[in-house]
This record gives sequence, C-alpha cells and structure tokens, in this order.
Amino acid sequence: MMRRLFGLGRNPKTFEFECPDCGDIHRGSPSFAYAKPTYFFDVPESDRDERIKLSDDLCTISPASNNGETIYCIRATLDIPIHGAPDPFCWGVWVSQSKESFQRYVDTFSDDQSHDGSFGWLAVTMPHYNLSPAGEPFTSLGCDVAWGAKGKRPKVILQEAAHQLFLDQRDGISWETAITLARAMMHPEP
Repeated sequence: MMRRLFGLGRNPKTFEFECPDCGDIHRGSPSFAYAKPTYFFDVPESDRDERIKLSDDLCTISPASNNGETIYCIRATLDIPIHGAPDPFCWGVWVSQSKESFQRYVDTFSDDQSHDGSFGWLAVTMPHYNLSPAGEPFTSLGCDVAWGAKGKRPKVILQEAAHQLFLDQRDGISWETAITLARAMMHPEP
C-alpha cells in the first residue's frame, strides 16, 4: 500500500479554523495575493504613472535614468502544501524576469504555455518569511517558473535555499502554521 504525501488519507479534511481574532470560521485553504511587486514601491509616487505599466498579470518598471535597466515581472502562484489538507496554502506572487523571458511570456500569453518556463527572482515581501530588513524584496530567492496551460497562472518552484519559505514549499506546513500565517495576513499587527 502506497502512503500519500503529507498524510492525506482517503478522506482529507477541508482546511478550516475558528479565528480567535474575529470569531469567524474560515473554511478552505488560505489564499493571499500581492497586487504589486515590491519594486513598485521603490518608485516615488509622483513617477509611478510615467514609469510603471501594471496589469493583473504583468508589470514593467522603467528606470529613473538612462543608466538603469527596466524591471520585468509576471504574476504567478506559490503553493505550500498543508499536511492533511487536500489543497495548498496559495500565495499570489510576482517574479522578476529577464527581458527575453518576459517578452516570450507576453508573446505566447494567449497560448498553452505549459511546455515552457523561465527563471526568476521572487519579487514580494512576505512578512512571516522575510529574513531581510523590513520592506526588502526576496532578491536572494531564485525560482523556476512553470508557465501554465491557457488561462492558468504560472507556478513558482523555489530553488533550493536555506530559507524557511523553500523548506515549507518542499516539506509542507502543519495546520497550526497555516493558521498562524492566515491570521497574520487577515489581521496584521499595526
């Protein structure tokens, strides 16, 4: 008899918990998304309309001077398995791309891209996982991006690193950790 990953038996339980902060019962695996890559916030607010092109799926940030380079980012998902739950904890993240990978992604965006992928750097700040100074992006977390079937977001697979986010994606997290993460996102401390 083959054992299933992360303790999933024949009848995995739907992830749910009663939130001590708001008293609600939250059902279903948590899912949180970042609307903008961290680099967006590096651009002064007065320059954003001129330098940033942002959609639900793509972001380009032009340099402040001719000496800089344009930053290219795509939206993707980063799944973390929850032990004993059928669905993962899903993070909607941004990943930086080379100009060539970004252009190839854009050119084939309306096609089935499941046969393609790219390398990138995670471009979000995740408070529970951020080991760098506050507000700094995960510039040191490299990832492979598996582009998806038509209409599906790409999936982020972190490259091996001595970082808790990589370990959690590889090994999964407990229900208690998933609850802690969800509570931190739903009810951030001031």
